[in-house]
Amino acid sequence: MRLVAFRAREDTPTGEGARRLGAVVTRDHGDVVLDLTALDPTLPTDLVDLLAQDALDRSRSLVAGAGPETPTHPIADVRLLAPIATPPKILAAAGNYQEHLVEGGAPRVDPARVVPRLFLKPTSTIIGPDEPFRLSPISRSIDWELELAAVVGRRCRDVAMAEALDVVAGYTIVNDISARSMEWGLADRQPSDWNGFFDWLNGKWLDGSAPLGPWFVTADEIPDPQALVMELRVNGEVRQSADTSQMIFGVAELVAFASRFLTLEPGDIIATGTPAGVGATTGTFLADGDVMEATIEGLGTLVTPVVAG
Repeated sequence: MRLVAFRAREDTPTGEGARRLGAVVTRDHGDVVLDLTALDPTLPTDLVDLLAQDALDRSRSLVAGAGPETPTHPIADVRLLAPIATPPKILAAAGNYQEHLVEGGAPRVDPARVVPRLFLKPTSTIIGPDEPFRLSPISRSIDWELELAAVVGRRCRDVAMAEALDVVAGYTIVNDISARSMEWGLADRQPSDWNGFFDWLNGKWLDGSAPLGPWFVTADEIPDPQALVMELRVNGEVRQSADTSQMIFGVAELVAFASRFLTLEPGDIIATGTPAGVGATTGTFLADGDVMEATIEGLGTLVTPVVAG
């Protein structure tokens, strides 16, 4: 099942109607959006609440019961929003593909001798499909990072790796847009071993730097999250091309690891790292007018235009 958050453009003269929950279904003329909010106004319109209320099955029943006569919206007639507006947490894995480590000048790692490196992104980084990312004046080297995002379905702690995929409700695409350098305007910055780490971390926190979508796909549609082809294009040119089997730590390992030291909650997002092909390798960074297209097999394509700040 492919769930979307959307606004129907005809709801108001400006096209900014209330947030609604929908499901993308295939009809003879292509994909359309089934308005689940119209079918059941009691359903939460945000995925976090939907998962917290254990209402996925209600959504599934509505989709299964929809016939050809059930009203739908052409996708072109709705504005898709980020499927998760305010997740409790966004956890992201750094350096989780060997070739990405190598392209950045780091050595390959032995998974038996290291643990995943997780960091947090604030919820203010989330924007939806086709929503512009605004360049920040704080950096002149802003880069793309295509990632598979796993969405936690229930509250849990100390999950065994063999059971970790059972707590994943589904998947979506995230583009972990990253500033590779930060220009603070300090002519004589005090030297510190912390500078590099915190500049890297702050570069992950820019407003709008986590485009998410275009929809949330339930886990039953993705039987093996480690067998998905992924590709990111900038202005139609392929920049990243990989397979999720190349992760150092797979989805199950990341979920199990995170749950050892913190409680995972419904709607938590775990971004699983990016493969090789980032712009920093060639010194090619995002500019006003660029368009990023992030595609993962079975999850659709997330489009993000870039505009001046």
